[in-house]
Amino acid sequence: MNLLKKLFGGNSETPAKSHEKKEVMVNISSVTNSDIPPNAEIVAESQIPAFCSIGNLVYEKKYHEAIELGEKLLTETPDSAGVHVNLMDAYFKVRDENTEFYDKHINHARLAMRFGHNTGYVQKKLAIGLEKQNKIYQAIQICDIVLDEKFHFSKHGCGSKDEFLKRKERLLKKVNKSTDNKTSEIFTNDEISSIIKHIQQEEERIKQEAIAHEKKMEQMRKNLGI
Repeated sequence: MNLLKKLFGGNSETPAKSHEKKEVMVNISSVTNSDIPPNAEIVAESQIPAFCSIGNLVYEKKYHEAIELGEKLLTETPDSAGVHVNLMDAYFKVRDENTEFYDKHINHARLAMRFGHNTGYVQKKLAIGLEKQNKIYQAIQICDIVLDEKFHFSKHGCGSKDEFLKRKERLLKKVNKSTDNKTSEIFTNDEISSIIKHIQQEEERIKQEAIAHEKKMEQMRKNLGI
């Protein structure tokens, strides 16, 4: 059997349909169109979520363009944590231009967390932002959610439960300065349950992908007689 056929298989069956995409996707290649020689063309491209383009615009300091793109993408994927986290960053960069922009920064941090972003990045931004607004009890709620045994940080993130434990201890010393009260909440109980559900679903997806990858590698080893 041809080695390439062994490596990539000769089965022409149509693969099972994947789950419906939750993100708008865009094509990306290793070169730009202006770099392509005359009479040449790109023979292979990959797809990335469109929200990555928001991050690129923020990196290029094109903050208002980033916001415009992000708000447009939200009309198609309003529950995209990726769009919200990038809008969170974009609005933070222009916070001094308009007092409403800092509120938008906080809101998109909240929505990114609400829709499953769990690297620790938005949790930290949200807790810090609420503390700066003297919404101490709401900042404490963020810590409580993170410290719940059902909440897990992504393995690809930078979150630390110890950090939030220490943050909560600091916040408890500031409650006398708080502009909110014990009944204030940034997330309802239903939203907290949804946050945990998003995390559990993502963990299960990663687990199933790892299983599928291992099965594929095992079949490849068998085909190669290894």
